[in-house]
Amino acid sequence: MTTDPVDVNYFTSLDAEECWALLAEAEVGRVAWVADDGLSVVPVNFRVIGRAVVFHTSEKSFLSALLSPTSVAFQADEIDPETATGWSVLIRGRSGPHDGTAASISWLDSGQTLAVAITETTIAGRVVSGQKK
Repeated sequence: MTTDPVDVNYFTSLDAEECWALLAEAEVGRVAWVADDGLSVVPVNFRVIGRAVVFHTSEKSFLSALLSPTSVAFQADEIDPETATGWSVLIRGRSGPHDGTAASISWLDSGQTLAVAITETTIAGRVVSGQKK
């Protein structure tokens, strides 16, 4: 009797140091928060500076509201759908202004002069290590 292979995903938890190391190599993540008009989730390009995620925005962007202390979540990941391998990191924390020393890394051409920092309350991540057939 033969049976069809069963796909099984394996997940391994990451410690905080591994999470920060992966974030330092990533370029794009998503910041989520409850805005005045409801839940918002927005992709941003970012960098890790110390133990903070920093991204830049303009005064005209609704993201500038995150200069005020706000409870946020931030997620970045890298997943290869062909092999079902990769990683995902989730930070829960507070947003606020960065000290301004970080040069903007925004992919937008101009006006992205406001540096927003996300400092962690908690950080968690996991590795997706593929499929077993």
